Amino acid sequence: MKKIYISADIEGIWGNSNPANTAKNGYLYSEYCTNMMNEVNLVIDLLFQNGVEEVVVNDGHGNMDNLLPSKLDPRAAFVAANGAYKEFGMMEGLDDSFDGAMFIGYHSRCNSPGVMAHTIWGTMVRKVVVDGKELGESGINRLLADEFGVPVILASGDSEYGKQVEEELRCVFVETKKTLNNQCALCCSFNELKNRYTKGIQEALKVDEKPTLSSSHAMDITFHHSRNADFVSRMDNVEKMDDCTVRINKETYKDLYALMRFVIKVCNAYA
Repeated sequence: MKKIYISADIEGIWGNSNPANTAKNGYLYSEYCTNMMNEVNLVIDLLFQNGVEEVVVNDGHGNMDNLLPSKLDPRAAFVAANGAYKEFGMMEGLDDSFDGAMFIGYHSRCNSPGVMAHTIWGTMVRKVVVDGKELGESGINRLLADEFGVPVILASGDSEYGKQVEEELRCVFVETKKTLNNQCALCCSFNELKNRYTKGIQEALKVDEKPTLSSSHAMDITFHHSRNADFVSRMDNVEKMDDCTVRINKETYKDLYALMRFVIKVCNAYA
């Protein structure tokens, strides 16, 4: 594999466990970003050590401006943006030119065990169901990678998230910390983390298969509040299913994913 796409989140990163510090007003926010930066750079370095020639990084957390360009490994390209303007959010910049994708520092879906578990926007979204199956961010994003024919070859995060990786991704998993509860984790040493990534990346880069292209899907988005479903159901292609749930349909998953992003962003603007 010569060209790898990295989508990075913050909750599953080694050392991070308190959601208060994943936002810019958290007193340890800079530390959480430093941990994210260090882990992403570790992955980038190992990829180049193992023969990868091109790496593109996309920040997938919050406003998606947590990774500082001046601190990023200079060999990697990256997506820079105000997150609200990313049509494809956590997957911005992905296309069919990539040989593989990695989800770094991800977390479990809402209503399940795992450190800081949530789906897309924790205070807004209760769950997302695609074709009758509830998915977390991993599964939602994997379907977009499928449409581009790009295999997701590795994911990392806490131990409970690892169980969902088996279900939603079926790829190599690197455990960054052991889940104790929603806001408590047992972190290995950083040296051990390096060892785990070293082995995981070597294994992941051996993957030699392409996913089947995604077809059209139906997606149900359930909000915590009925007012959000009421509001977005005024839009074309958005059907209200119950008090808190709307259904969206598109001919391609790429268009469905972009509409999902817009529907959830509109709810945030008018929370």
